[in-house]
Amino acid sequence: MSKPESILDTLLLASKLQAKIGDFSRSEIQFFAYLSCLLSLYDGHTVFDWNCQFIKSDLGSPYSADIDSSMTLLLSNASIVETEKDFFKITEKGLKNLNFFRTQKQLSWRCVYLETSCKSLSILPHGVIKEALINEPVVSSARNSHINKNLLEDANPATKALYIQFASLKSALDGQYRSLIGPAVVWIESLNTNHTLLNHDN
Repeated sequence: MSKPESILDTLLLASKLQAKIGDFSRSEIQFFAYLSCLLSLYDGHTVFDWNCQFIKSDLGSPYSADIDSSMTLLLSNASIVETEKDFFKITEKGLKNLNFFRTQKQLSWRCVYLETSCKSLSILPHGVIKEALINEPVVSSARNSHINKNLLEDANPATKALYIQFASLKSALDGQYRSLIGPAVVWIESLNTNHTLLNHDN
């Protein structure tokens, strides 16, 4: 059964990605769902608050069964339709459903993180954002594991490193930006910069 949270996430991401890049893929929905979750953590929420779990996919990228289940549900009721193999678009029915879900009080707080994750596409190329998420500490550490355990577990040292990274960034950027998009772009760029420096040192 699909969670209301992941239904909203899928619909809102579908709407915003379609406006930015046209038809979208399942993997793009998954990537930006994970980025949205991370932005909520930066802002002080917890994984428990987000209520959408992610694991490492066979390709080493973040994957949520909750998002995949919602995608399947929305395809079955024609809120989303396939335009060509593995590419999709949101329909008028989907937009109407989105308007309903985003007005639900227990869900509406998520919207700023979903919207900000997609807004980053107005500033950074899609490939840069995707590369950053692959270099993100938790996903990066999971690539060295053969077990598809949940990402962002509190006991995971990489999750603790991520929280420290966020705390340092938030302290450094305190008061510099009026919205979350500024810190989001700075963090995404820093992930790629740090990865490049590490590779150079090696």
